[in-house]
Amino acid sequence: MNVHRKKGGVTIKIIVYYPETQEKQTMFDECMAKFHAEYVAQYIEKLNCSLNQKLELIDAVAQTILKDAEKNA
Repeated sequence: MNVHRKKGGVTIKIIVYYPETQEKQTMFDECMAKFHAEYVAQYIEKLNCSLNQKLELIDAVAQTILKDAEKNA
């Protein structure tokens, strides 16, 4: 799929390749989930708050993910 985006008066051509098989899609989904989890963990780690507050935030994020997964199951 070709996508053309205009940014600041400059057109940027973006080419997107989708996984060709279900196995590759599953691998991609797992990689993206890991990336997102690591990003969130690093973001929380940098917050200027106590360790206990960070743990509570991580727990809240996990609970939200579990609830969304239950809704979509």
